[in-house]
Amino acid sequence: MRADEQLIRRGVAPGLRAGRQLIRGVRAVATVGAVAGRGTSWDAAQPWWNSRAVRYLSKRVRPGARAFEWGSGGSTVWLARQGVAVTAVEHDPGWVTKVAARCPGADIRLIPGRTAGRLRSEPELRDKGEHFFDDYIAAVDDIEDDSIDIVIVDGMCRLECVRRGAPKVKPGGMLILDDSDYRFLASAGERLRGWRAVKLSGFKRPLEFRETAFFHKPG
Repeated sequence: MRADEQLIRRGVAPGLRAGRQLIRGVRAVATVGAVAGRGTSWDAAQPWWNSRAVRYLSKRVRPGARAFEWGSGGSTVWLARQGVAVTAVEHDPGWVTKVAARCPGADIRLIPGRTAGRLRSEPELRDKGEHFFDDYIAAVDDIEDDSIDIVIVDGMCRLECVRRGAPKVKPGGMLILDDSDYRFLASAGERLRGWRAVKLSGFKRPLEFRETAFFHKPG
């Protein structure tokens, strides 16, 4: 292939991929404007998800609910401001400080990755598979089964967090899996057989087309 043809293909391919993302969900196109108009989700104290997913959750959250979250951030701040009792587990010390400053009423626990263990983070996530997160995942183990209204999986070792967090959700409650379109999360639904799944796609910052899945536990 000539050098000029290679340059053309390199220029066209990203555009084709973006076009396919748009076609995946016509309603999701509207989320581009929502992202551009409000600044980052962190600045807006909202979950760092696409706007369709944020709206879906906002219609189902009630003051006094309990939430457990792997991975803290805008969702932690937002939930706390809705009157939800939030426990969030975070591996990044600097990020814990920032989140805690914005929602001092939340229970935010720093549990960093370790250099040895059994459960290594996924290579696709920020840790790049460098550390083990056995203690991080196990933070949910002492919570009574069927006692949490919302479990959010948005951090490291997501498949194992889904497996470990599911029993803690109340009947009628939900488990939320962010970036559920990652290939390594394709089997997550198999671990939640019988749960009703709602998957919402759209753009979030930076301009990424991603999916957030809501799994509702049978009541």
